[in-house]
Amino acid sequence: MGLALKKESVNQQTVVIGLGETGISVANYLNNQGIDFKVLDTRLNPPQFAGFKQKFPNVEIHLGEFSVKDFADAQQIIASPGIDINQNEIREAIAQYDCECIGDIELFARNVNKPVVAITGSNGKSTVTSLVAEMANTAGVKAYAGGNLSPPALSLLEYDDAECFVLELSSFQLESTRSLKPKISVVLNVSSDHLDRHGDIDNYARIKERIYANAVTSIINRDDSFVVNMKTSGDVISFGLQHPNKDEFGVTHKEDDLYLAFGNDALLPVSELALRGEAGILNSLASLAIGTALELPMQKMLETLKAFKGLAHRLALVAELEGVSWFDDSKGTNIGATVSSLRSLGNNIILIAGGVYKGGDLELLNQAVKQHAKHVILIGEATSLFQKALSDSVTVSQADSMQHAVQTAQQNAVEGDKVLLSPACASFDMYTNYIERGEDFENCVREVL
Repeated sequence: MGLALKKESVNQQTVVIGLGETGISVANYLNNQGIDFKVLDTRLNPPQFAGFKQKFPNVEIHLGEFSVKDFADAQQIIASPGIDINQNEIREAIAQYDCECIGDIELFARNVNKPVVAITGSNGKSTVTSLVAEMANTAGVKAYAGGNLSPPALSLLEYDDAECFVLELSSFQLESTRSLKPKISVVLNVSSDHLDRHGDIDNYARIKERIYANAVTSIINRDDSFVVNMKTSGDVISFGLQHPNKDEFGVTHKEDDLYLAFGNDALLPVSELALRGEAGILNSLASLAIGTALELPMQKMLETLKAFKGLAHRLALVAELEGVSWFDDSKGTNIGATVSSLRSLGNNIILIAGGVYKGGDLELLNQAVKQHAKHVILIGEATSLFQKALSDSVTVSQADSMQHAVQTAQQNAVEGDKVLLSPACASFDMYTNYIERGEDFENCVREVL
């Protein structure tokens, strides 16, 4: 039974579900607009509960499992991204009380009055979001990044000096969004992720496709079979790893070197990119395409590409000692991300993987491991499943902690090897989030070295 904390009036207009960072941003926004609301959270002790109660002492809060009757006074439900809006209680509430269910991005879309760049994809969206915002600011265009990448989108509306907003959007957020009209939209790629919520990859791709619905310019990855079959709107600019046609971004050879290119124009040697590997090239090309649609100066964008080293816990070099390189890719929480990182690092890889499996093609992981890895060390909940999928292709070890995994890697690594933490799984069996997992890995690496 849940714990209910009452306020004097129960005549609520809006019900907010979730007291995480997004839910609190919604509460702050509603409060600033003078809109009454109450809050539900399935957890009996949400991490930010005390601070919320201090700021909103008169707001009704219901903690624990909720039921249809908790929505009896609602005209509007605003669900945090982690809440499945298709669960029975919410569907029944919508039908019974004739209320709408939206997310924070839909609320943002109804109130934003500045140009929006909307970015989604299974992998690379945080990097591209941050990179595009950096390009814009380098070019003198005041841009703020957020959304699925903190801070939440509604918090960005507080910046009066903003000239544009660059949003990373997850499938969870897009699922409840219909009014967003981006200046530029992009789906970077589609690979199996969140199938535990979306059912299958086709449905997952359809949800991603929603980002293009009202775009002025649609950016597409022409190498991705899901993306090229999506319905776009407005002008279309493509990027990919092959030589580009006119008005396309791609890769070309010039004087025995590999270059980023736009049509027949070679722009920048790949060797000068701060981002690594195939994923780094694709993320750079996508960012150039977005920046071009924003009319940013090419030279400023190229300067940013040479300086932008990427995000923490995303194929980040932690240390090099005795010819062994150690990489933190804790943000690789699905199979597609791990496959991309394996390809980016080449061969002689000792892979540390495992955690909470979210669905996806284990054979795809197996093929990448067979081609690029010499040893896999498994941790966490998915150990048995991954062991079965990978053991015929590579030497597989099991570890009962991150420290044990790092020690095993150190014992097996020789000069020229790369030790890669890229779990292909969520972190919640062992950690609060991927950041805590990555920090643990980096601390353990420093201990053994």
